[in-house]
Amino acid sequence: MSFSCQKRSTEQDGQLIGYVVDTVLINSKERILDVGGYMQASDLDDDGRSFFLYNHHDHSVDEINLDRKEFVKTYPLDAEGPNGVGQNIFGLQCLEENLLFLKSQFISSVIDKSGRVVQKFNWLTAKDSLGEQFVEEPPISEVVVDTKNWTVMGTNIDVLNSTAFLGVLSVEEKLGKNIEVHAENSFSNYFLQFPYNYRPPWVFLGAYENYVYLSHEYSNEISLFNPGGELVKIIQYQPKLTPSRAIAPEVLISTREKVRRESRKLMEQVRFEAPVWDYVTRRYFRLSSKRIFEDGPEDEILPIKRIHIFLSVFDAEFNLVSEVELKELFSENFKYFAKDGKLWVCLNFSDELGFLVFDL
Repeated sequence: MSFSCQKRSTEQDGQLIGYVVDTVLINSKERILDVGGYMQASDLDDDGRSFFLYNHHDHSVDEINLDRKEFVKTYPLDAEGPNGVGQNIFGLQCLEENLLFLKSQFISSVIDKSGRVVQKFNWLTAKDSLGEQFVEEPPISEVVVDTKNWTVMGTNIDVLNSTAFLGVLSVEEKLGKNIEVHAENSFSNYFLQFPYNYRPPWVFLGAYENYVYLSHEYSNEISLFNPGGELVKIIQYQPKLTPSRAIAPEVLISTREKVRRESRKLMEQVRFEAPVWDYVTRRYFRLSSKRIFEDGPEDEILPIKRIHIFLSVFDAEFNLVSEVELKELFSENFKYFAKDGKLWVCLNFSDELGFLVFDL
């Protein structure tokens, strides 16, 4: 079922934006859908009708028809064996020809709807251009960028150099290469460390319209790469509702309490999410946020009083078109995407799957 209300904004510096928001609740048909966490292991298929969501309760993928607003089917997964995809799934990507890419801890896989493994990606067996082992650990996140030649990109953290890298892996050639990804050293400026641990900015990786998009949470810059891993351009813009980037901490290496305090200061300024592409209106949506914490000692973990969520809309060339605060959103625990020209935000409604749909 769904219900809606209309919200009109006022003109701000020449930018006028209004929206209507619908609340869509999914009929689970007594299926226990996995709505815990951030629901990041999920994706919308190419035709924009079905939403696929990994279910850790029984190691499967659930299909939800968004036009009918109901659960339609589950696809069991094998953890081991010839069609094994690993014990845990951390990311899901819908590909062409009804294929699904599943990001696992060590070896990621592409499967068809019958659960048969079509292709596997093993970063640990790949070599670099000198014939040496390419990486010692698999990437934190991955996206398939070419299903004909089976090319995948992934991000990982270089702790020694306090930075991140973008890896490109060609499965057929078993060849990998690393690419510099941070403009103006902005990633290193937020790489917090404390004894025996570290807290780097979270890196977002996505693939739309023949581009790969790389960004991180404390700066609004977006790096665009082609599927071969070549940098196309770096997007930077001047938002009015948030800073363009958080002020970098003066001290990056300190005690756990000091790092916790610096992290809180960053999130009070701004935290950017990844951009998503709308095929219908040919524009990008991007959410960002500011956290307001309760008062208390600076060295303690303080509860969150309020989270302000903002939407930025861009044209196809990444020119900022409009901004607005979405006051219906009160949490950062969401997955969002564009469907039918609207922004869909996936949320947990009292342990039931639902969406807030913003029509701008």
